[in-house]
Amino acid sequence: MAPSDTFQNLPTDKQERILDGALSEFAAKGYGRASMNTLVSRLGIAKGSIFQYFRDKPGLFQHVFDFAVERVKGHLRQVRDQTEGQDVFQRIHLSLLSGLDMIENNPRLFQLYLRVVFEGDVPFRGRLLASIFLFGRDYLMELLREGVEAGQLRKDLDLEMAVFVVHAALERFLVASSVEHMDPGLGLYGADLDQARDNAGRLVEMLKQGLGGAE
Repeated sequence: MAPSDTFQNLPTDKQERILDGALSEFAAKGYGRASMNTLVSRLGIAKGSIFQYFRDKPGLFQHVFDFAVERVKGHLRQVRDQTEGQDVFQRIHLSLLSGLDMIENNPRLFQLYLRVVFEGDVPFRGRLLASIFLFGRDYLMELLREGVEAGQLRKDLDLEMAVFVVHAALERFLVASSVEHMDPGLGLYGADLDQARDNAGRLVEMLKQGLGGAE
C-alpha cells in the first residue's frame, strides 16, 4: 500500500515532516486513538491533503511504520558493517547497546514498535511483526554463522535455535528496559544509561557462557 504519486512528488523535506509528525501521533496514542485531525492541525495542512497522499489511516500507519523500521535497520546495518571481523559476542553486545541508544535518543521509534507488539487493533499487525522479526533473524544469523566459522561459537550449534534464543533475549531486554513490571528482580526498568549498559554486558556474558566455543 504505497503512498500516492502526489506524496512521492513532494519535496523530500516535506515528506519527512509529514511522516515524522505521523510517527509522533501514532507513537504517543497508538493506532486506534491517533487523530488525523490532530495530525493535520500540527502539520498545518488540509485534512483532504493527507488522504490524497495516503488512501486511508491504515495506509498511513503502514507507511509510517516502514519509515520508522528503516531507521532502525540502518542503525543495525551500521553496527554490523563497522564490527565486521570482531568477536561475535562483542558484535551482539554493540548491537544491544545500539538498541539502548535508540531508545534513549529516538524513543518514538521504540514506542511505535511497542504499540504494534501489544495493541491488537493495529492494521496489518502480523505482516508488520513478521517484517521486524525476519530482519532480526537474518541479522543475527549472519553474525552467528560467522562466529561459528571463526571458532567463537560451538561447532555443533543449532543455528536456527541459537538465533531464536539470542533474538528473544535481546528483544525482551529492550522491552523490559522500557515497560514496567516485565523485569521482576532485575531492575532493568528505570535504570540509568550507565546501569543499562552494565546490564547489557551481563546479559551478553550469559549468552557467551551458553553458546561460546571452548577456549
